[in-house]
Amino acid sequence: MTNHVAVDIGYGYVKAISSTGNRVVFPSLVGKGYDRGLTNLFGETKNDLSNMEIKYGEEQDIFFVGELANESRSTSRIFERERFNHLYTHILLNAAIQLVTEGESGSVNVSTGLPLDFYAAQKKEFQQSIIGVQPLIEWEAGVLVGKKTHVTIDQAIVFPQGASAIFSALINHEGKYTYPQFMNEGALIALIDVGFRTTDFVVIEIQSHGGFVPKAKLSGTVDEGVINLYRDIRQAYKTETGGADLNEIHLNRIMTYGYLPYKGKRMDFKDLIGASKSSIAMNIVDRLKNVWGEESDLFDAIFLAGGGGELFEPFIQQPFDNRLIKIQESQFANAIGYLRLGKILFMAHKE
Repeated sequence: MTNHVAVDIGYGYVKAISSTGNRVVFPSLVGKGYDRGLTNLFGETKNDLSNMEIKYGEEQDIFFVGELANESRSTSRIFERERFNHLYTHILLNAAIQLVTEGESGSVNVSTGLPLDFYAAQKKEFQQSIIGVQPLIEWEAGVLVGKKTHVTIDQAIVFPQGASAIFSALINHEGKYTYPQFMNEGALIALIDVGFRTTDFVVIEIQSHGGFVPKAKLSGTVDEGVINLYRDIRQAYKTETGGADLNEIHLNRIMTYGYLPYKGKRMDFKDLIGASKSSIAMNIVDRLKNVWGEESDLFDAIFLAGGGGELFEPFIQQPFDNRLIKIQESQFANAIGYLRLGKILFMAHKE
């Protein structure tokens, strides 16, 4: 049986799940690699998700993937509009597939997604760009160290982000309704998916057969997300230190602990983080209120998803009368939706 893999390539993190139950999450970072012989000389190399070094493609160029990319001299996130054309998109996709299929060569079916704002325009090209024999990956370090593998993607389906997360919220792994009280014909259900760079929002209408259709005029993307919080922290650090830059490793320490040691003293960011979250959340809410208007008062349910959903929930709840339902495993909501929807469509195609 062909393995089915769902991959959500977010601006912040890659999330992947296989039909066998394996799952993985790692930062959406790729950087040009280099010989780390001297580094490894002074300690045992960790072969885990924090230390993924690969050789990719026919030229076998070295890349650092995920957390290790912070040590590259040219680390990059993929912010281009046409992301499917970018080499790093395909590196992240194939690394994720191999991680959840345990580095086994062979065929897979893949379901993935694109942000709502350019889903219609890019869906077909993205789908076509990932079907077929994939480039060879040789794992120099990481979970799959020593593996030399390529996979073949037999079939691929591209879904709209947000709508897929709603599917994962409404229907469980057994195919049963999680919230049967919302599944009446004509019911309107919304989802706010706060991601790293953007926030997708989508409204669907339940149909008589239990399916749903998106309401295009009530769905879209807001250019606000976790990256705006990172920007505010970096700016505050630069101001306090007279212009010093803050790398992602130290930024993550601030996000975890709320402070950073600096010249023997504690630089506290807790008040800044709270104020920034509040401001970003209000920008998101203002856009949603502008698009939804008073119609949101008539929604049967509003779900909250995404890694940023957990960060901003306290600030988004009140403007919506504390009605938001946080999706369990919110960071994986889109990937779970891709997996469940993909399973249905791949089986239908097989029949």
